[in-house]
Amino acid sequence: MINKIYNCISIHNGGGIVYLSMMHNEIDKKSNLILLDYRAKKHLQPFLHAEIKFFKRNIFRNFFVLKQRIYYFRLFNKLSKKKNKKKFFYEYYLNGLPPLFRFSISTSKVFILFQNKNLFNDLNYLDRKKFFKLSFLIYHFLHKTLINTFIKKTDYIIVQTKSMKKIISKCRPQNRTFKCEKFWKNVNIDFYNNYFINLKLRKEYKLISYLEDLSKINILFFYPASLDPHKNHKLLLSSFKKIFRDYPNRIKLILTVDPNKMRGDFSKNKNILFIRNLSLSTIFDIYNLTDYLIFPSLNESLGLPLIEAKINKLPIIASDLDYVYDVCNPAYTFNPYSKIDIYETIKKVIN
Repeated sequence: MINKIYNCISIHNGGGIVYLSMMHNEIDKKSNLILLDYRAKKHLQPFLHAEIKFFKRNIFRNFFVLKQRIYYFRLFNKLSKKKNKKKFFYEYYLNGLPPLFRFSISTSKVFILFQNKNLFNDLNYLDRKKFFKLSFLIYHFLHKTLINTFIKKTDYIIVQTKSMKKIISKCRPQNRTFKCEKFWKNVNIDFYNNYFINLKLRKEYKLISYLEDLSKINILFFYPASLDPHKNHKLLLSSFKKIFRDYPNRIKLILTVDPNKMRGDFSKNKNILFIRNLSLSTIFDIYNLTDYLIFPSLNESLGLPLIEAKINKLPIIASDLDYVYDVCNPAYTFNPYSKIDIYETIKKVIN
């Protein structure tokens, strides 16, 4: 009998897929129904026990999801009445949004995973020093509005780290908040190796060969992150601009962003490698070729690259912020709001 629904329809790539894969064994059970985006199918190992429903992204998707929820909730109630047992129907929302349509709280419980720390911090959206695009502003406004409008005091909140729990507890003191570390804390290199083998991901051999040659004569810094404002690319690149002048042809910075989306003349700098978004297997190959992970992000609920670098025994240079210490012990830290401090720290590492 299905008594738990995991709503994962917003997950289809990146860190969300990795974290869902970490949860695989825990949620692959006969009593579970997992709702997934159709695009996630090629990235996930098959679920052998749980019931799976895939949904294509279109304007009717939420309606089809609601239809499935109602069907399984009614079936659950019908079977529970036959057995004459008082049980709860559980719904887990891994997309950070509460449900718009709810079942009775007397028979159901709602758990929401909050993993976007930016939604609970006060951001100055008018700050011209940051890359706040219109799409970013619209997303944050809608997301915060939906949370504030539809979350209930009876909802349970799940977070991944100590610092995230501290923030959520201040914002939502009426909700019970649980810290769940078991998925990412128990992960090791075997998990990633099995993940790659089972999915048979293709490696970008040409790029790896090029980086192997570069690593012989250069110090390589790697920052795998999207170009969101809180990732702090602008300050990082300003610091490296000075580093490149001080150490010409000795230092390379590798970024997983599209150079066409960069502002200024950074996209033309020969010491910066823009490798765009690649398969996770290739990212792991790059961890093994580079000298340091540099992570200047201003805000993270977890920071998967920090965990992955730690697993690969890659030295970490990171922001001196709580979220970093939640998951690792960095070799070096800096003030992520200070271009001078970032520069001085990188210089210290090089020397």
